[in-house]
Amino acid sequence: IPMTQTVAMGDGANDLKMMGVAALGVAFEAKPVVNAQADVAIRYSGLDALLTYLQ
Repeated sequence: IPMTQTVAMGDGANDLKMMGVAALGVAFEAKPVVNAQADVAIRYSGLDALLTYLQ
């Protein structure tokens, strides 16, 4: 899979490196530092909210 087609989802600082190399970095119910650096932050919905960004 080309990196241009990858998505990484995380909630803690340990996920930031992975999110940084993915084409789309998603914070899911994450700590503030992760929300600030993610492309998308999902805070009040389920994982299915990610589908909105993938279509």
